[in-house]
Amino acid sequence: MHATDQFIARLPKAELHLHLEGSVTPQQLSRLSRKHRTTLADKSPEEIAELSFKYDDFPAFLSFYKTICEHLKGPDDYAEVFDDLVESLIDQKVLYAEIIYSPSIPWRFGSDAAAILETLLGRAAEVGQKTDLQVRWILDCVRQFGLDAANETVELGLRLHDQGVVGLGLGGDENSIPMAEFQPVFQRARANGLYAHVHAGEIGEPAQIWDALKVLGANRIGHGIQAARDPELMAYLKTHAIALDVCLTSNLMTGAWRPVSSNPFGLLHSRGVPLTLNTDDPGLFKTNLNREYGLAARHFGLSEADLSYISLQGIRSAFLPHSDKMSLMQRFQDEIHNLQSLG
Repeated sequence: MHATDQFIARLPKAELHLHLEGSVTPQQLSRLSRKHRTTLADKSPEEIAELSFKYDDFPAFLSFYKTICEHLKGPDDYAEVFDDLVESLIDQKVLYAEIIYSPSIPWRFGSDAAAILETLLGRAAEVGQKTDLQVRWILDCVRQFGLDAANETVELGLRLHDQGVVGLGLGGDENSIPMAEFQPVFQRARANGLYAHVHAGEIGEPAQIWDALKVLGANRIGHGIQAARDPELMAYLKTHAIALDVCLTSNLMTGAWRPVSSNPFGLLHSRGVPLTLNTDDPGLFKTNLNREYGLAARHFGLSEADLSYISLQGIRSAFLPHSDKMSLMQRFQDEIHNLQSLG
């Protein structure tokens, strides 16, 4: 293992942009397909990976994402996916994760989204008691599903806010329903203590990011790489300490930005825009957080100090109360200091 990879493996990390549904691997999809006797039931995990886990463009990715969600039927299925994800995060020394769950997806398939979430919250609380990993939840309003589903989502989030739901998100197709239609939903969420996490500037124009900030009051931007096309926007993000969740492999796989070496990450980093590194959909993109840090180091010449700074940025940008954030920040700083001492 290269020295930088060894450093990354031992570096404490936070993951802030991680879709639970998108963490499903070919092996998990194979098990679920056999369990529910779907059209993929006769395929091996290798065959499923070869046939399905490939995307020519963003619409193709969304289509397969729907296929994944059709295989998640209830609390047991989601819990199984969560348990495997937790194991992977712990192996990578992730100490804090904000996992995105989209209740409107099981609602559309006739499942009890609230029961699923309550199961996940219980599982996450157990993980926090037994391990070093702390998990919080962002409930995502799938943009193309419309306002009614978004209203149901914020209702659920507010009801379970004190059990680990920290944010309301807006994901899905940027080019579908105008962001302004969701303004009342996000006003209600923020007024009642939920943070606003908005996917914007992944495939859409920089104007989408401005709308996320000005219309929805976004506290953090999912992806946001198109900000690199707008110097004024980059300066605004830096001045207001609003971070972008950068997902390098995701951008490559969906065609949002290819190749990795030309990703705007390098420019954004050099301009001082707050950045975090994330996997987005690690199962679907066959990646993990250690790999994302390694890609950033290799393609953009990041030093161990740069990687440590990005690691700390994950805590700075977390949707946590100040006291919890400061406690985690101190732990990260202590572990990074120990790592550097060994170096």
